[in-house]
Amino acid sequence: MPLLAEGTIKLILMSSGATLIARLRHTSDRDGDPAFQLLRPRCVRQASPDATTGSETWLLEPFLEGLTPQQDLVVFKSAVASLLEPQPGLLRHYAEATRQEAPQALSPVERLKKAFQEFTDSIETEGLS
Repeated sequence: MPLLAEGTIKLILMSSGATLIARLRHTSDRDGDPAFQLLRPRCVRQASPDATTGSETWLLEPFLEGLTPQQDLVVFKSAVASLLEPQPGLLRHYAEATRQEAPQALSPVERLKKAFQEFTDSIETEGLS
């Protein structure tokens, strides 16, 4: 049964150069500064192209495997260079590998509503600083 969790699945470009995919939640660190919680992060690595189809495949490897048994972590916002939407195939592969529920694709109207909500949330957050 898939894990239903809050947050959105994003492709995350880390400032270190690593590329991750994870369910992401906005949170704060111990000092109250804005941060991201990454749930079940996986390193995204390009595999060799498939000789028969010519398409590229992607490998998902657990982040920090062998270093810690933890599957979730909190990172400073400064550690994240960019947040991107993953391609549908990569999103499905990640959801299957981590046994999470993948979000359904949003309609153009739903994307607009979501963007407006994120914009108004960012203005409210800036007003609190």
